[in-house]
Amino acid sequence: MFRQNKLERLCHQETQQLTSKALSLIEQSRYRMGTSRFVEAFIDQWAYLQTGLYPAKEEIPEELQPVAFELSHVLSAAIKRDPTSDVLGYVLSMSGFHKKGTNYFPTPPEIGRLMSLIVGSQSSADFYEPCCGSGINAIHWMENLIENHGPEALREASIYLEDIDPLMVKCCMIQLFHYFESRNTTPKTLSIVGIDTLSRRTKNIAYYAEKPPATAATVAA
Repeated sequence: MFRQNKLERLCHQETQQLTSKALSLIEQSRYRMGTSRFVEAFIDQWAYLQTGLYPAKEEIPEELQPVAFELSHVLSAAIKRDPTSDVLGYVLSMSGFHKKGTNYFPTPPEIGRLMSLIVGSQSSADFYEPCCGSGINAIHWMENLIENHGPEALREASIYLEDIDPLMVKCCMIQLFHYFESRNTTPKTLSIVGIDTLSRRTKNIAYYAEKPPATAATVAA
């Protein structure tokens, strides 16, 4: 137990160092684009490069492209190092997104962990969240499911996520993909949709992923 706690503290420290480096890189954009505008354009570009869907609305200036390239590697390393710490949520908070009028109030990872324990983790359960943000609550629910029932339980689960902000949909997709890679497993079905939960008006963005049905292998005689 002591060894495990020591390893967790080390991972947390390394994640903090990487996140600090990411914020330093973002700061380089302040006088060329502004940090919030740069981060939004960066997330748009990163999500497009990950999926080939929804081209970025604003192109990052050529002189900031090396910064964006390095930033993607630093953030990717930070998320993989500690996928339950909500790296992107923290970066958005530090970049002033709470001032943009989108009601952006990220759930602290500790609250996400507590909620996952309260909700429980039945091996046959699916997960739905109407205001998913950067995906931290879903990540902690999946982490709790894996801890209690193993990776195979997640392979039988379906995850349904919604958010009114297209940028949050992209952040959620990026963090979940990193989480699946770090845990070497994926859910049976994943749906992340941009939608107004109350009016059910869509925001013209959605990511869907579904495992193909298993087929019996045949061997020719």
